[in-house]
Amino acid sequence: MNSSWLYRGFFFAWFFTATMSARADNVQVEIDSEGWILVGDLTTPETTSPSAFALLLHKAAGDREAYVAMAEAMAARGIASLRIDLRGHGDSNNLGAFDPTINRYLDEDDPAIVRNFSLIRSGDRDIVSIMQWLDEQPRLTILPLVVVGSSYTGQEMIEAAAETRFADIYIALAPGSFSGESIAAIDASEVPWLFVRAEVELPFFPGLFTAIREGSETAEIWVLPGEGHATDLFDHNPNLHIRLIDWITDRLP
Repeated sequence: MNSSWLYRGFFFAWFFTATMSARADNVQVEIDSEGWILVGDLTTPETTSPSAFALLLHKAAGDREAYVAMAEAMAARGIASLRIDLRGHGDSNNLGAFDPTINRYLDEDDPAIVRNFSLIRSGDRDIVSIMQWLDEQPRLTILPLVVVGSSYTGQEMIEAAAETRFADIYIALAPGSFSGESIAAIDASEVPWLFVRAEVELPFFPGLFTAIREGSETAEIWVLPGEGHATDLFDHNPNLHIRLIDWITDRLP
């Protein structure tokens, strides 16, 4: 199967045990996506009844470690989360790895660059596989779904939603490849969206965020002082993850 799920350990046995305890816990999860083994960490809250489930997606050349503090803070606020490495990133490298040293501009004549871009452009396939895994988790799939995308995954998450389902809340951290079609889908989704970027960013970001502001009546936009792309914003804004969690909890259905 192109989309199935695997576990490292006995997930269900762990889940029932963990939800009876009064502490946050983590379990490593593996999800098969077209032969790629996606490695993630599922963090459960201290409460026995989570209020929501959050999928935390990294940027290009990033990995799930960027969300450690956010996952722990979410657990303390009653939100379960899965931070996961998509194909070619972090520990999800069984079929190869993204090379951050390669030219970031597409060159169809360079196989290495084409391969790098194929990893990015296939992010939606991984998110679809994750959603299929989520549908098999009866205690998680019934919860309100929050998706946090970062850089390229901000676009990939909405492409995946067209095949699976829209989340209940979206946050996009500097989604540089966010398309016009995706902008049109913001209000149509009828769910809260938050877009965040640094004031100092690549030259096209002001125009992109202007297009988002003009194309949506409901999206919220934060432009933070200083620099930091996507999940690097956490390094430059130490309390940003808390602000994001506050924003999420205020909008949970």
